[in-house]
Amino acid sequence: MNHLIDVPPPSHHDDIGRRAMKKIILTAAVLIGSSMGSAFAQGSPIINLSVRDTPSNGPDGYTDVDACGMTYSYRYSGGSGRGGDVIFTKRGKVTIVLKLNDASPSNRRYTFGDVMFEGDDNDQLSWSGSAPTSGVIHDTNDAVQTASYKVMVDDSTKADCSIPCDPKIINR
Repeated sequence: MNHLIDVPPPSHHDDIGRRAMKKIILTAAVLIGSSMGSAFAQGSPIINLSVRDTPSNGPDGYTDVDACGMTYSYRYSGGSGRGGDVIFTKRGKVTIVLKLNDASPSNRRYTFGDVMFEGDDNDQLSWSGSAPTSGVIHDTNDAVQTASYKVMVDDSTKADCSIPCDPKIINR
């Protein structure tokens, strides 16, 4: 796809014209680059999930969720918007690596429980948990859809306590 912009070249004495031309060229490069696909078009993004048993203070980037009679908060990092969402713009099988950051090997308070998918109308998503604190989401990525993955994180200090955490997977 070619984007042609008909702008006469600036004269040698026209600094404003030269700056405008540079801006147009940079804008066109950004537009062309963004139409080429995301960095995760065929890759394996790594998403990190942090969970804690305190509420968000607002600007810390954590999302509050009520579970087990108290307020927990979670924060995803990585992905297309650095908040756990992932956007794929090319077709083909892809994986998303999911890691639970806060669980140290010596004190695994938080571990992955169930991973569910909402909006997966084309049945493209599946989970394979390889360890208590890591796993892989498989996306066949053969149809356009927007779905969410909801990770249930178990808190070992409370019986039957799971904390729901859910960003999006978008196949464009």
